[in-house]
Amino acid sequence: VAAVLIGTDRLYRFAHENQEVELYPVSYTHDILTLSRLENLVSINSALQIDIWGQINAEMVGGVQISGVGGQVDFVRGASRAPGGKSVIALLSTAGNGKYSRIVPCLEPGAPVTTTRAEAHYVATEYGIADLRGKTLSQRAQALASIAHPDFRRELERAGQASP
Repeated sequence: VAAVLIGTDRLYRFAHENQEVELYPVSYTHDILTLSRLENLVSINSALQIDIWGQINAEMVGGVQISGVGGQVDFVRGASRAPGGKSVIALLSTAGNGKYSRIVPCLEPGAPVTTTRAEAHYVATEYGIADLRGKTLSQRAQALASIAHPDFRRELERAGQASP
């Protein structure tokens, strides 16, 4: 089941008149009620930045629009309501060839919060997974610092200690 197919001629030949491939409008595939009925749904979305409290920015960097909201919020909410569902935000720990941490003390001024900290569940980088659900702000900061690039952990730990 998908809303869109984009790919090669091989994909299009596979999908053409294939009864195992179903295309529906986004109003169905991204509907929170539809998603919440799918047992063990795991949604995996990306992010550009996440602050130490778990606010997720998937849209802008340095005041430049990189992406849109897309279905992130729909799938985060749908997976969190699905029986056995899990929502994962996956991102590389750094940007700019390692110059910048994607896990930051706070989002840049003007950066949008695509997914709120209240809805963030799992966050994954190449250094591990942080489970944010049910954590205090300082516990969230500690968990996120632990999956940040080692070059930025100390700064994030200090910022987290200043958290309420």
